[in-house]
This record gives sequence, C-alpha cells and structure tokens, in this order.
Amino acid sequence: MSLLFRHGTLRRGGRGMRQKSPRPLPRLGLVLLVCLLVGATAGACGSSHDGFTAGPADASVDGSGDGTVGGGDGPTLLGDGPASGSLAISPANKTIDVTYGQQTPLVQYTATVGGATVHASFAIDLGPVGAMNASTGVMTPTGRIGGTANVTATYGSQKQSTQLTVRLHMVDNGAPAGYDAGGGTGGTGGTGGYGGVGGAGPGGQVSPGGQTVLNGTPTADTGLAFLYPYDKTVWPQGLLAPLLQWQPGQVGNYDAIYIHLSETGFDYQGYFAKNASPFVNHPILQQAWDALSYSNQGSPVTVSLVFSSGGKAYGPLTETWTIAQGTLTGTVYYNSYGTALATNYCAGANWNGGNQICFGGATLGIKHGATSPVLIAGKDSPPGDQSGCRVCHSVAAQGATLVTQHGENYAQSSAYALTSNNAETVMGAASGVYAFAAVSPDGTYLFNNTGPLPGTTPAAASGLYSIPSGAAINATGLPSGLAAATPVFSPDDKHIAFGDHGGDNVSLASIDFDAATKAFSNKQILDTPTGGDTDLFPAFLPTNDSVIYERELSGSPYGATSSPSHGELWWVDLKTHTAAELKNLDGEAYLPTTYGTNHAADWTLQYEPTVNPVASGGYAWVVFTSRRLYGNVATQDPYLSDPRDYNQALSATTKKLWVAAIDLNAMPGTDPSHPAFYLPGQELFAGNSRGCWVVDPCERNGTSCLTGDQCCSGFCEDADGGLVCGNQPPGCTGLGNTCKQASDCCGAAQGIQCIDGYCANSQPQ
Repeated sequence: MSLLFRHGTLRRGGRGMRQKSPRPLPRLGLVLLVCLLVGATAGACGSSHDGFTAGPADASVDGSGDGTVGGGDGPTLLGDGPASGSLAISPANKTIDVTYGQQTPLVQYTATVGGATVHASFAIDLGPVGAMNASTGVMTPTGRIGGTANVTATYGSQKQSTQLTVRLHMVDNGAPAGYDAGGGTGGTGGTGGYGGVGGAGPGGQVSPGGQTVLNGTPTADTGLAFLYPYDKTVWPQGLLAPLLQWQPGQVGNYDAIYIHLSETGFDYQGYFAKNASPFVNHPILQQAWDALSYSNQGSPVTVSLVFSSGGKAYGPLTETWTIAQGTLTGTVYYNSYGTALATNYCAGANWNGGNQICFGGATLGIKHGATSPVLIAGKDSPPGDQSGCRVCHSVAAQGATLVTQHGENYAQSSAYALTSNNAETVMGAASGVYAFAAVSPDGTYLFNNTGPLPGTTPAAASGLYSIPSGAAINATGLPSGLAAATPVFSPDDKHIAFGDHGGDNVSLASIDFDAATKAFSNKQILDTPTGGDTDLFPAFLPTNDSVIYERELSGSPYGATSSPSHGELWWVDLKTHTAAELKNLDGEAYLPTTYGTNHAADWTLQYEPTVNPVASGGYAWVVFTSRRLYGNVATQDPYLSDPRDYNQALSATTKKLWVAAIDLNAMPGTDPSHPAFYLPGQELFAGNSRGCWVVDPCERNGTSCLTGDQCCSGFCEDADGGLVCGNQPPGCTGLGNTCKQASDCCGAAQGIQCIDGYCANSQPQ
C-alpha cells in the first residue's frame, strides 16, 4: 500500500509479459536510472558501504562459466550471414557476487550456432538487476538490486535463454554519513516515531576488534529473546523498515549488535554500537531493507542477531521471514484518540494534579511513503467545545468518500470528498443513522448500522441512504425489521456482511445485493458462535467469497475495544459457512508476554478488521486493531489508551493498528493467516483503531502509477521507460491491471487469476 511503500517500479518483461507485480523503488529510482545510462562505466554509482569486494575496480569482464573473474576482449563476431545448427548462449546459469553500489564484475555473453560465434542480439528481462548492451552482450550490474534474471540471445528466428543470478552484498558499520530514515532531519519521523516505527535510531560504528567479537562464535544468554518482528512474518515489498526489538538476557548490558540478513539475491551485514541504555531495539536501515525486499524473488529471508558485551558475543537470535512478490497501493484511514494533529477536547488530568489538558480526536490517514499520518477529518475547537472531533468513520473501497461522526453529540455525521481536498458536507438530520455505516465501493450511498455501538443512537431498521444528502433510497427485498450491525459491502458491490442482532445473540450474516436495481436477496447466517459470544466488524476478502470478522469473547456485546473486551479474528466462506480462527494472525501460542502489564493473553486482544480490496503477491492484506505489546516500545496496560488517564507524552499506549497477510483461495476451516506486523506511519503516542484500508481515487491517463487499480482506465502501462495510466493495450492484461475473466490475464495458464477485477497471483510465488 502506497502509504507504506515508496515510489518507482521494478518490472520484469514488457507489455503482456509481466511475471511480477510492479515493484516500487524508494530513492533508488533515480540512482538506478543513472546507473543504467552510464552502462559499463566503473564506479558510476559509488557506495559509502564497506566490506565485501565482488571484483576488481577496473570493471573487468567475466565471461567464464565457473564464477571466476577474467579479462578478455569479447567474442569474435561472424556477422549476420547464414549459419546452421542450434543457437546456444554462454555462460550458462551464471552467478556473480556484487558489492552494493559497485558495477562490477561485468559479464560477457556470447552466442554460437553450430559452434560458430554469431552476431546475436542480447536482452535481460530484469533491468534493475543489470543493464545489457544488446549488440556486444556485455551485462553491467546496477549494484543496487540482486536476484535472478533471464538473459536472452536472439539470432534470426532462434532464441535461447539462460539465467543470471546476482548476489548483492551490503555491509554497514554504523549508519552511512547523512543517513536519514525519512520524516525530517535524522529520520525522527514526527508523530510516527523514528522511521515511522519508533525506537532510538541507529547506533554508531563498531571498532575492528568489536566486529571480530561479533563475528565469533556466540554464547547463549539465558532469557535473550526476539520480541518483534515475529518469526514467519510475511512482508510486502517496499515496506518502511521494521524496528528489531528484543528482551535482554541475564548479561543484558550489550554494547553492540551484528544484524545479518540473507536470501538468494542479497546478503547484509550490519554492525552497530548501542543506541541507548538500556539497549533493547535497533532499526534495519531503510536502504538495506529496500535492497533486501526488491532483491527477493520468493526465497526465505534468514535473520540473525548477535550481541556483544565485555569482549564476548551472545546469541544468536534467529527468525525466518517471507517477502511477498507484490506491492500494495492505497491509504489507511483510522480513528485517533489523543492525536497531536488536532485539539478539540480538554479535561482535568488524573495524572497531572487535576490540571487541564487538551488533545484531539480525529480521523487520520497514512499516505504514500510517509513516516507520520496526516489529518483527514477533524479540527481544533475551544475548551468545552467538542464539535471539531471526528472519529467513528467508514470509507468507500475505491477511495472517493469518507463518512464520520461529529464529536459533540455523535448524532450528526459528515461526508468528506476525498477526491476534492477532503471537502466536508454535513449529512441530513442529527439522527445518528449514518454512524458505522457500510459505504458503497464508489462512495455514492451507504447501508446504515443498527447495532447499539458506543456513541451511537441508531435507527431501528437498516436501509440505503444517499451520500452526501443523507436521503433515503428505495430498496426491495430487505427482510422486515432487519437489524444489521457494523455492515460492510463486498468490493464488487454484490454482497453485504453484517452482525444480525435480531435475536438473542448476534450472528454473522450476509445478504446479496444488486446495485443497479437496489434489490436485496438471499439473506444467510454465516456463523453463530456458542456461549453468547458475538460476531462483528466483518470485512470481505478481495475474492468477494469470504469474510474476516471479529468474534467477541467477552465485554461489550457489540464489539467495543474498551475494557474488558476480548476478541479474536476469524474467517468464514459464503459457500460452506465453515468458520475458523485466524490463529497465526491472532498470535496464539507465540506472542511475547514478558514486557508490560496484563499482557498474558495478547492473542485475545484483536478487533475491527478491514481488508485492502486489492490482492497482491498472492495474498489478501488485513489491517486490524490490537492491544498487544509492540515489542518494548509500547508496553502499557492493554486498556490504558484514554489520554485523560495517563501521560501519553511519556508512554505509548498499545492500542495500535497491525497488518497481516492472508492466503487467497484457502480451504474452508483452515488457518490461511500469517503473523502480523506493526503498521508503520501511525501516530506512536496516541490510541489508534478502526483502520479502513482502501485504494486511492483513480488517476487520469498520463499520470504515473504502480498498478492498474490506481488508474481510472484500469491499466498502468509502460510508456517510454516509465509506468503511466493509459488505455487498454493489445493482447493480454498484465499483473495489477483490470480484467473481466482469468483468460484476459497474461499467465492465466500459470495460475494468474482475475480477482475483484484485477489480474493477480492466486498463490504466493
């Protein structure tokens, strides 16, 4: 999602040949372009990184097949005359080692027919890995991205290909000079914390002797443990770099850390002195994280942390991660209580001797590549006047409209036109009918909530209402007296899921919907939990055939996240009605419990899921509210999130937004989820909840893009070396572009599917 990810793209192949989703390149795009233009010029893209040396500095040519570096003047070309026999390309299945920022060694490719060298045309299908001179066959690595590319020789009507693997090596000893993680000087990140994830920032350099210690054989330190990220996390490409967090062992007083990240196309070694006392967390430098994620082509990432203290090494802490082969676009709009971006509530503070404090309630958005959120809905208001508060909200999946409540009485709502500088229109009478509504994907109408949620005075029955006027819309087929709690439209606008609280218990239900005729039909119960628990806050997967929802275990019967509410996230399919807990997402059996108070069962503190309407990398992506520990950065009591009750400037609440990958097309009754990660860019010292993850409003032709869902035409296509919104190209449709059926998509025979109107991988690659 572009709020988390950077601009620029990586792509494999041309129109109709894409094998990967477009991949964003933060900060690297211009550098890569310069590298590609410079070609084989040695040292054109220099590096301040130390360490591994891949080859001589004179950019010698490697044409051997055994991985050695050798000179040579290139092949003797016989021209374009007739030749008989099969075309062959050499070297075959080559692997080279490249130091980050260096453009050596070069690789000389030759083509032969019947053993005679011919003047073939050469190409490489992954430009960010290396640039190919089409006529000479010399490949120059960019020095910025590793991975495996296909090199093709063409001679007459014959083509022959081989693979080239570039193993990129990066070494950091402290942060490079001038390093900035984003968000201002020193990467402080503003309200989102350092690098958008918190922590103290990178430490300084480690002496050669200290590096020797860290490279030695470590000794186990009892109690030393990973807190965050979690083992087996699935990350999308281009994410803001995570913050490594750990629980110190008995030795504890560490003076340095060695961070080792390794995969097929990339190897990273980072040496850093402690950044604070106690030394309990350290970031991965953004430059290293970008190179890691963009170099990854599906191989597992191994993570190892080793610590030093008193001349001895301790550890290692190890995990394995997965990088999804795709990026996401869109914005997360969420509730913030105690935000620093608006001041519209003042109260006496229990922790401040009764002195009055002022803070804000507002709807915020995490935008493209930002380390902090921006204000979307809400404004300042004087003491005693809460009219500027805007929190409880719903958003159109296509990103056009947001509806939110006013804070003075919660009965009035406003619609915000997200495509017109967030222009506000007050909706209808102050009746409470529009709160927690389902907004149609195009943002032109809503289906209202009737669940008695906090701060609401809902109508007795559900129905359709126009946006922004609030006028009722005639509809047919609704069951008499239908009481739908926290409803949601499917991305294709053909279903609504909701909590049905017409009986003694709240059940999860769905009903079919015809947007053209405004007709409802086929109401069905999807899940009725036992023991009086409730099912609420449903969200459809991009496939439109399954729903993720909150199963309330205790507390409020309508899904409130306040004390003492406990919840788990589950999923159910519309066909078989087979429900299953998302245990990997919830964190059952592996979440840390050491830090903080009352965090012994954090896997029961998950609430309010929403799902990005666009699948990417073979996964759906769910964002949800959790009161779990965020490593050692947010460790408050799980229910201490009201800014009237504690000094939020000194201690971060654990009420935060998290994201998890969900396998597409999973077998009903199984657990298709993966361990979650903290959503970067959210306000660190505020209570955050109800994240609605939607695509951004579409762009006109000629506008730069990453994927087709960003374009009003539905197509993001190559135009003179850059990706822009354009018209439908001839032939099949590439990944991320619009489709009507699977056969429209390039690679349909290899499993590419048309998911909610866009070509996407149906399984992780």
